[in-house]
Amino acid sequence: MTQINFSVKGLIIKDHHFLALHKSNAKNNFLDLPGGKTHMKESAEQALLREIEEETNLIVSPKKVLSTWQFVNDDYLIMGVLYLCDLVGGDLVLSSEHNYYEWLPLNLDSATRLNPSLSDAICQLDFKAL
Repeated sequence: MTQINFSVKGLIIKDHHFLALHKSNAKNNFLDLPGGKTHMKESAEQALLREIEEETNLIVSPKKVLSTWQFVNDDYLIMGVLYLCDLVGGDLVLSSEHNYYEWLPLNLDSATRLNPSLSDAICQLDFKAL
């Protein structure tokens, strides 16, 4: 393993559904949550706000930390924090990084459509409490 990155993701809920994105360069059908890597001297919440706006044109307010997650492969490790976010504004417009989005029902079946590292974290949540 040569590199360790820190990432943030947002669980944006609207009408008992959450926003999931598909990466344009993905080699599989797994969906992702909005968010991404932090920059140097950037807080986790600053990175979350920046990444979500860059990827979706949405403005959110981080409500609370829900979970942590990690993704490991031969070359790098990503350590991540999952935030529950309130949708504040903006019209959903995807960046070129993603080719489609879905508002998925907030349940275990939908969570399993996410990449496994995020799916594992979300499946541990109490959906009724969100």
